[in-house]
Amino acid sequence: MRSSVTTLSLVAAALFTGCIMPSAKSPSTGAVATGEPLAVVDDVKVWTSTSKEKVGETVYRDSSGRTIATADDYQERTQVHSMKVWYPVQGQQQLVDEDFFRIAGDHSALAQTEEMRSDGRKWSFRGKVMIGVGAASFIGSFFVPNIYGRTALMTGGGLAMGGGWYMAYWGASKMSPEQHAVDRSIAERAARQYNERLGTVGASMTKSF
Repeated sequence: MRSSVTTLSLVAAALFTGCIMPSAKSPSTGAVATGEPLAVVDDVKVWTSTSKEKVGETVYRDSSGRTIATADDYQERTQVHSMKVWYPVQGQQQLVDEDFFRIAGDHSALAQTEEMRSDGRKWSFRGKVMIGVGAASFIGSFFVPNIYGRTALMTGGGLAMGGGWYMAYWGASKMSPEQHAVDRSIAERAARQYNERLGTVGASMTKSF
């Protein structure tokens, strides 16, 4: 019995840490100045999510009409979400913030952006370590004969895994191209000053997808 429980715990820990771990990857950089004007694009990101909600209950009765069992009825519900976002471009090419501020020559905004990405990597690493420690504690709890010690170790391990996942998620969000270290107005000012040096007029654009 214990070996079966331990095996299931190992499988659950592997699934938890490997399959639903927040993706923490820095945006690809390397774009160079092409002589085209810089701009800031306003956008609307739209996505859907699906969840199950209870819509009723089925009652099972025997031949004499007595209730012998009940079962909840669920139905999938699709929700549409939207969020305002912005991103920089050079001509028609979308840029990550690092390349945009490097081309624009805004060293302060570039430093803040790189610091945010670095902070994201740190939080992602810390979260993964905590998840690993929590998973080890959770699995190790099955080898503790004392019920109080086993419960404490299992609870602590579960909390550590949950906290570690949140830390990893927080780190991953800082590394997303949609996350900005500076306000949109700073990016727009950087684009305007760069375009003035080019002898062009900067502009903001809006679109949705």
